[in-house]
Amino acid sequence: MHIANIMFSRGLGGIEQAFIDYAEALSRQNVKVTNFIYPKAQVKAGLENLNLDIIEINNLGNWDPLARFKIKKHLKKIRPDAIIAHGIRAVVLTQKAAKQINIPIIGVTHNYSVKRLIGLDAIFATTNDLKNQVTAHGQKPESVFIIPNMVRIKNPEPEIFIGYRAPPVIGTMGRMVKKKGFDIFINALAILNNESIEFKALIGGAGEEETSLKQQVAMFGLQDKITFPGWIKDKATFFNEIDIFCLPSIHEPFGIILLEAMAHGKPVITTNSEGPAEITTDGKDVFMVNKNDNVELANSLKKLIATPNLSYGLIKSAYHTAQNYSIDKIGQKMAEVVDKITSAKVI
Repeated sequence: MHIANIMFSRGLGGIEQAFIDYAEALSRQNVKVTNFIYPKAQVKAGLENLNLDIIEINNLGNWDPLARFKIKKHLKKIRPDAIIAHGIRAVVLTQKAAKQINIPIIGVTHNYSVKRLIGLDAIFATTNDLKNQVTAHGQKPESVFIIPNMVRIKNPEPEIFIGYRAPPVIGTMGRMVKKKGFDIFINALAILNNESIEFKALIGGAGEEETSLKQQVAMFGLQDKITFPGWIKDKATFFNEIDIFCLPSIHEPFGIILLEAMAHGKPVITTNSEGPAEITTDGKDVFMVNKNDNVELANSLKKLIATPNLSYGLIKSAYHTAQNYSIDKIGQKMAEVVDKITSAKVI
């Protein structure tokens, strides 16, 4: 089987990580993967590390006719069995060419902007909630498949819990945009500080909210407790430097970083945003709090800090949850579904 894996964003966030994961997961299943990307996109290095084929297509937007021509030319040359398109630009630029040369195109629901995906040959929804969204917009249910995001499981199952640092280090990371809830996280830490609870915190990432978040930290006088290490390239080191991971998102379609924290053996506090509420269970593998509730978040942090023995049960259960989303397990499922689609057994 040969798959064209296509995405034209330039940055390196959750969607881009999923794009690389798709390429690796399929290649591990002995599927040939050719990746179409924007020239010098940040995902290029990750693909090169995997020794995967890359085709760079410059484009000026969703409706660039020259880019469409180049995509069609390359598709006719390599003749993949199917196309997996990540993001609206990849779908729009590729859809017409795929139809003209009779290659099925599969869209991926990385977020809730799903209207442009409706009518594709198939859709991979990362959660049941997203599947419901695309079927509500008119996609045939039989052409929608649950393919969650995935995680690399490298760490052995935790056998003991050695406790927290003194003081414990609380970490979070992601794109610094409003929906990630980092301002709520800082408000919760301010509550801990006002109650004389000792801690350190790392907020990894970058984005449009970075300046205002640093101003918020300064306003609370927390500069000596909260550090901004910038965009995290080495996640393993980040997780080794923290004791508790927090995902304070107001809106989180899936939450790859949540799975990564669980796979690295960290106790996790998350909000009941869309993805985390579906893939985790409060009190079993995470502590779950209501979105936008800094007081509840602070109370959960206080509980974990005051009773560190609670962490071991969460960590052990979370590790087993993360196993369900391993890159090999999801890759096998994905390859089987693509085989059905290309064999016209489904569509």
